Amino acid sequence: MRPLSLAAILAGLTPFIATLALRAPGATVAVLAVAAMAVVVTWLAGQHTTEEESGLALTSPAAALALTLVGRANRAAVLPLIAAQVVGAVIGGLAANGLDSRLGETLVFTQPGRLVTAVVVGVLAIIGTWALFAIDGAVNEAYAAVPPILTGAALPLGLTTALNPAVIVGVATAGLVPWSVALIAAGAGLVGAVIGAYTMAVVAASE
Repeated sequence: MRPLSLAAILAGLTPFIATLALRAPGATVAVLAVAAMAVVVTWLAGQHTTEEESGLALTSPAAALALTLVGRANRAAVLPLIAAQVVGAVIGGLAANGLDSRLGETLVFTQPGRLVTAVVVGVLAIIGTWALFAIDGAVNEAYAAVPPILTGAALPLGLTTALNPAVIVGVATAGLVPWSVALIAAGAGLVGAVIGAYTMAVVAASE
């Protein structure tokens, strides 16, 4: 129960912070704030890593799926874990939405097309999954900042969290991203995680 609670809390805090960050004075600050939150979440989740299982599965549904595919997460627990993350993210999005009238103007100006969202998120999710495995292999947690920075550079700011399927649903709940785009991004993120898991052997150094 404790891992599920932690996963829900982390998933809830991320869209809440991301929603606040999207009111930052500039786009760079907003992206860096989301990236910093990703590092913090990764560090906290990493404290629950054991020799048998990776605590990084607590960071996002995409991470949980990828780590399950390579045997670093409990298959029996992956669906409850993803459900907890989605519920937490929705609650975080609702909390942010409740503050919307008291916050300043958002930096989100445009939304990409569905095809662009699917392709870009899918490709970046593969790279994000490789970074996930590197971090699980004892590389510094700071590398968790790379995926959101890449996403923030390639897509409109509202989709900076798009590589986390639960969080982008939370951002949609907060009203910053259309549901149609958010769901496509979530699906592409999961597909990218699967591809990333299966292609890791290609990019990893041989022992």
